Amino acid sequence: MRRHLPFDYAVRNLGRRPLRTLLTAAASGLVAALLVATTAFVRGLDKTFAGAAQENTAMLLSNVAQRDVVRSRVNAGLGEIVRASVPGVVTTSGEVHMGISVRLGASDGPVHPAFMRGVTDDAYVMHDALTLVEGRLPMAGEAIVGRLAASQMGAAPEDLALGRELWLEGAQFTIVGRFAAPGTTIEAEVWTPLAPLRGLVQRGDDSVLFVRMDSSDFADLELFTARRLDLELVMIPTSTYYRELTEYFGPIRRMAWFLAAMIAAAALFGGANTMGASVQDRVRELATLRAMGYSGMALARAIAQESVLIACLGGLVGVALARLFLVGNSVTLAMSAFSLDLDAVSILAGFAASVLLGLLGSGPAALRVSRLPIIEALAEN
Repeated sequence: MRRHLPFDYAVRNLGRRPLRTLLTAAASGLVAALLVATTAFVRGLDKTFAGAAQENTAMLLSNVAQRDVVRSRVNAGLGEIVRASVPGVVTTSGEVHMGISVRLGASDGPVHPAFMRGVTDDAYVMHDALTLVEGRLPMAGEAIVGRLAASQMGAAPEDLALGRELWLEGAQFTIVGRFAAPGTTIEAEVWTPLAPLRGLVQRGDDSVLFVRMDSSDFADLELFTARRLDLELVMIPTSTYYRELTEYFGPIRRMAWFLAAMIAAAALFGGANTMGASVQDRVRELATLRAMGYSGMALARAIAQESVLIACLGGLVGVALARLFLVGNSVTLAMSAFSLDLDAVSILAGFAASVLLGLLGSGPAALRVSRLPIIEALAEN
């Protein structure tokens, strides 16, 4: 009958070299926290762009803008033309999108970059993910701000509180509302009525026309853009537009995973070195256990338990720290911002990675123990 070392043998060994145990656990905790943050970043980025897309909605942009909504210019009356010419149109929304610098507070206040959208009432029907959580809709000389607008602008949240002022091109805008649009890019924007914004920036056109159809078939809308060459339009389904944006940020996602993998590899080698040193320190003890009848596999199992225990302790601490510092935070990317998606998948990924590293890190030490020559080990000093 095979003999197995009790589980508390591995537990007691954790206290024999407390500093070494703490350093190894700290490395595991760092890996867990980093994997949680990386997973939350990637999932938050993907969900934000995916959530902004609607299957039955398309965008009409200028065909010379190279799908850049800020550079695009379309006819201000395009919505009426589309509704009269294309069957199956439910609603349209002509909008002006601008990346611009705004001044907060007084005339000598700080200047911040902002993404501003000029809209009509149709925009609130078109973008139905938007919910006004505080205040009211804006009129001329007023604006509403997204939940993540302060993060995107690099300003303090209280700078965009209700009643505060924004200055744009010498004109004052009073903040009268705050909105949320979870899972979309809209939350990082500032919205204001379209007509006054057009006059302020001296433009008589729009940036984009959003068109919602009664189905996800855009053949008639595509045919309209092909026939009306004078309008110089290109039609892009929002699902395609935001998928391309996600692919555009692909290198950033790959870099985040690469950095996480590099740190995980360093922690793996560090853990393997630590467990190897632990076996070397106890080589005579382990040889004595072999002489008492415990198999090499039993000793290897005990070493693996010890390594996984350390990894679990570090993983739990790392996950707890990640939740403490990441919950409610957002990331600014280009002219947008999104919330870190710290969900169960992110937590599980971080903790599972630390446990896996603990198991793999024990491999060399466990292999050595399983092949330990009893006589030579007992004679070793």
